[in-house]
Amino acid sequence: MEELTIGNWAWFWLIFFIVGTLGIGVYAMTKTKTDEDFAVARKSYGPYILILALASTIASGSTFMGIPGLAYDKGFPALWYPAIYPIGIYLGLILSVQLIKRAGDTFRSNSLPEFLGQRFDSDFLRVGFALLSLLLIYYVTAQVVAAATAFEVMLGVDYTWGVIVTVIVIGIYITIGGSHADILTDAFQGGLMLLIALIITVMFFLGTGTEGGAAGINTAIEAQDSSLSWDNYFSPGDPIFGSFWLVLLMFIAHLPFAMNPHIGNKAFALKDSAQLRKFLIMAIPIGSILGFAVLGGLHARALIGPDLRPDAAIPALFIELFPPAIAAFLGIAILSAIVSTADGLFVSIAVIFSNDLYRKTFAHKIHPHKSEKKIEKTALNISRVATVITVFVAMWLAWNPPDFLAVLLWIGVGGIMSGAAGPLVIGSMWKRSTKPAAIASFLVGVISYASMWLIVGWQNPFGAAGVCVILASIVMIVVSLFTEPMPEEKLNEIFSPVRK
Repeated sequence: MEELTIGNWAWFWLIFFIVGTLGIGVYAMTKTKTDEDFAVARKSYGPYILILALASTIASGSTFMGIPGLAYDKGFPALWYPAIYPIGIYLGLILSVQLIKRAGDTFRSNSLPEFLGQRFDSDFLRVGFALLSLLLIYYVTAQVVAAATAFEVMLGVDYTWGVIVTVIVIGIYITIGGSHADILTDAFQGGLMLLIALIITVMFFLGTGTEGGAAGINTAIEAQDSSLSWDNYFSPGDPIFGSFWLVLLMFIAHLPFAMNPHIGNKAFALKDSAQLRKFLIMAIPIGSILGFAVLGGLHARALIGPDLRPDAAIPALFIELFPPAIAAFLGIAILSAIVSTADGLFVSIAVIFSNDLYRKTFAHKIHPHKSEKKIEKTALNISRVATVITVFVAMWLAWNPPDFLAVLLWIGVGGIMSGAAGPLVIGSMWKRSTKPAAIASFLVGVISYASMWLIVGWQNPFGAAGVCVILASIVMIVVSLFTEPMPEEKLNEIFSPVRK
């Protein structure tokens, strides 16, 4: 009997994965009756499911392909990225999530743009942040590119067909199941991602396939290019890891990262605000472990050499080290990691159109006599149509793969972070924050980020976002001190415990 190849096994695991995912989507459809169900699945899940869902959403395809790709290309200096991003993201989450959860449940917020508008009583901020959040399409595209690359390496499928299959599968189960499908599939995928990260870490320190453990990996890398070895803390001249100051800007840029609409809205699904502490305490170490996947990029460079496309490093490493059945399973599990972020992004973009623009902005102006029940039904249908449209836009943008997934992802994320830093992060911590300051901070963050890309031409999205986050935060504080505080009654309403 002819032995099955890795491609045969990969197809087997892929079919198993797709059937399971679509099954969860069908189950989630039974729980999705309203636009609120689709948008946030409010108070539906306990901390354990949401811990895995949050960690997998934050990790994404970039963590398992993009960041290892940077390490594969740039060597040990790239370890700065996974060393600092969990600290920045979870610190920002700790500082802001309590108010977002409490006030969001009080006001029945269906998205972070809606919460922001309620926090500062501003339609401008709600609509502005909703439109800015459309930059998430770059984030979606990065996930689709990662998935298509996995298809190409593991299954031998042409990259373009990988793009098509990825967006169709995600589009189907998110269109029918919304946030319930997102959370349930993400929790399962988060467990797989945790397993993969631990396997990669153990293999690296054992130096599997080399002699001398991790030191043997370093020796092999140094023989290829001495500037990539662990004696180099930075890469002089590199736009991302060239100096301590660039790394510091990367850390600052990640502080508002949890304010991405597809991440921050996970708090709304938590059953009880009293579970937030347990949720955060457990999410931090799990989320940090996932960052260890970067070690696989170094391992692949040592074993395979410099001729891979960087983002294919982890799948290629598995093919090099494992029997076909196991390598294929791990490769398809990486695909699940990618999907775990893409699905939440599809939901968030759909909610921008259905909730933030239609339901909260235009519905009562277009048809003022329409009942809330009918508006809800229309909003749910808009969510599903918007998901389909997002599928085609993501397919178009992903058609030609970029050099580095992590950089593509941050082109859009950097703009969102620059706009969110003042109003959402500082506004969640500081009662003295004012509406004029929030608007000014939002505009400064967005305009300065756009200027850095379009005028200055700075091609480091992490550094650009870090600078703009600092500027926007300063504007938020200074303008707040020179403008009238919000009415005490409004502040008490926002910062008070959730009404039963």
